Amino acid sequence: MPARLPGRYHSGGDVSPTQYVCMHPLGPLAELMRSSSTRKPDQVRQIRARTWALRLEVEGLPQIDFDNAVDFELEAEDLIADDHARCRRLAHKLRAQSFAGIVVPSAALPGTRNVVIFGPRVGSPYLDDPVAEVDVPASITADSGRPILSLLDRVRFVGESHAAFEAWKAGDRFDFDEPAWELTAERT
Repeated sequence: MPARLPGRYHSGGDVSPTQYVCMHPLGPLAELMRSSSTRKPDQVRQIRARTWALRLEVEGLPQIDFDNAVDFELEAEDLIADDHARCRRLAHKLRAQSFAGIVVPSAALPGTRNVVIFGPRVGSPYLDDPVAEVDVPASITADSGRPILSLLDRVRFVGESHAAFEAWKAGDRFDFDEPAWELTAERT
């Protein structure tokens, strides 16, 4: 489903839709928690979201990361900055050049990546092969699903530093650390 509100790579008034796909299964809930500033366990327990699995062909899409952001007229920090203006300008330029999408770092879940899809897409049955470029094999994975509480420790909220970016600046490697899988971990 195309993004309805303005986001990092679209203004909300773009001619063609933009869709965001997280490459890590916790990404959609992390993005939801970040955008709604869901920071407390009681708030997390109230979340009920529909999540999807998609089969996307990302080969051939530009992979933009901290190392090569300058090749796309961005500073590395722009990729995860709270101000989306530079990313929106890049997306506008790439759409004009008929790019189908890009792969970028997740601002919400450091150490993971997202796919940004430019243009319309239509969901098709998950096990079917796409017939046209607009077809995306998809399946609902949860309806009224909720995040695990331990995800709170991994989400990078607006105004916070981004652990993967900070590691990159220091010349260090950053690997995403999976949160504990307890569904009801108690936190205060």
